[in-house]
Amino acid sequence: MTSRQSLLSIRRVSQDSPGTRTRGFTLVELLVAMSVGAIVLTAIYSVYGGLTRSYTTQNVAADMQQVVRAGIDFMVEDMITAGLNPSNAAGIGIATATSTSIRFSADRNMNGTLDPANSEEITYSYISASNRIDQCLDETIGTADCQPFIDNVTALTFNYLDGTGNDLGDPVAAADLNDIRTIVISMTVQEPAGRQGLIARTYSTRFRCRNLGL
Repeated sequence: MTSRQSLLSIRRVSQDSPGTRTRGFTLVELLVAMSVGAIVLTAIYSVYGGLTRSYTTQNVAADMQQVVRAGIDFMVEDMITAGLNPSNAAGIGIATATSTSIRFSADRNMNGTLDPANSEEITYSYISASNRIDQCLDETIGTADCQPFIDNVTALTFNYLDGTGNDLGDPVAAADLNDIRTIVISMTVQEPAGRQGLIARTYSTRFRCRNLGL
């Protein structure tokens, strides 16, 4: 046997040796790897799902807070004008005041009379059956045009205080309407937020009616 043949024979024996033979994964190793991968994927999915729900909830909450603030601010801008009456015309001021509605008038164009066409008579009412607030503008005397103002409202409360901070009750008696100096508004809005279900936000404000009691 030549030296070349001897080397080839030794190499063949070495390659076929059980100690150096290449091995694949066993079934147990595959099952363990699959189990670990499943655990990791489950953890990632749980974290992602939690972040998604939190993001949805925070977005809905922020939107509701904006709606509540904007709605109350708009009502306050109207109510602050209640009783504006530079000509001392009769019948201008707060006409009715309950815990869920208010009706008032103001001589906004300062012509000495009520002009419904210029939104000088306004009513805000909470419609509990529809979970909304309606705004009513008298287009003509005694005829109101009511439109939905804010939806998804689960609670709205007006409180009326006199000049010393005393609550004038609900409803405010006709004889006490001229004593109203401060109004407190509290509104709760509720909306769905995906799997988190319904979430609610409440906003309150207190303001002085600058034109009353002048």
